Amino acid sequence: MYGEYTRQEIEDQPRVWKEILDNPPCIGEIGNKEEIIYFGSGTSYYLALSLASFTQHYTSIPSRGIPSQELVFFPETIITRKPVLYFGISRSGETSEVVMAMEKVRTLGKGSFISVTTEAKSQLTLKSERVIVFESAKENSVVMTKSFTSMLFGVQLGILNAISSTDMGLIKEGFIQTSEKILSTARDWAEETSKRDYKEIIFLGSGPLYGIACESALKVREMSSSLTSAYHTLEFRHGPRASLTRDSLVVVLLSDSAREEELRVAEEIREIGAQCTVIGDKIDNGISIDSGLSEFLRLVLYMPFAQYLGYYRAIKRGLDPDMPLNLTQVVKI
Repeated sequence: MYGEYTRQEIEDQPRVWKEILDNPPCIGEIGNKEEIIYFGSGTSYYLALSLASFTQHYTSIPSRGIPSQELVFFPETIITRKPVLYFGISRSGETSEVVMAMEKVRTLGKGSFISVTTEAKSQLTLKSERVIVFESAKENSVVMTKSFTSMLFGVQLGILNAISSTDMGLIKEGFIQTSEKILSTARDWAEETSKRDYKEIIFLGSGPLYGIACESALKVREMSSSLTSAYHTLEFRHGPRASLTRDSLVVVLLSDSAREEELRVAEEIREIGAQCTVIGDKIDNGISIDSGLSEFLRLVLYMPFAQYLGYYRAIKRGLDPDMPLNLTQVVKI
């Protein structure tokens, strides 16, 4: 059956999240650094974007998410001599650009290195002072689903643990129960939404949700070979909305900080005639997550919507989500 691995891996996420929550890492290395840089490729780059936003919010340490290739080919625009903590992110630990970026930084920069991966033994882990491994997030599918959310959630908890944040308690209170409900809601929405063959699908997100919007667009594109894109929510007004038609679907990932303005963007999209779904916490005209968590803490709860949408669109198109066209599980150059 097409997509069997992908479906199982999407549905396995709450179990893995609970396992991480029961035994979270502690990333104490952040304490004496002047800057934090997360880097990765593809999905792992979008993970880096969200983690950088999250980390700077909670620690006030300047943090950036960088595509691996920029560190490899344009290091002078990124690397400094400040004490920097680098996080190299790769599901396999073998992604060529990530390994090359780690080598480049070691040659030119001053800093220490943490690998975030699902594979304990890899080229990347051999080059790092510390390795954070999420083995229960390993996947058979080419497409990253539970590995993305688990590495994101795990590093978030590791940061909160290191700074003794009281938000750890908030997460433990209702996160797992909420996540089970969200999977069911996301599955129902995606199955119904996939019945219509939208010509383009656009995801919008602000702050820490921009990385989630990018990853959401990538998931649907990878699995179903659909035309997708992602933008910062208010930036969508500045040109991109020109392509909207009645065959467009726009998904707004609602933040707390820009909530009212983002809702206005959603209303403008509907006035143009495009379909618009808003996903956020405690909303009436859209899909409400109802987690009680802030925009920085509920990031992974947005992902099942795009994961399931990609899955169901692929099945409808006769494609195998486990083996997307033109892709492999590990990218090597």
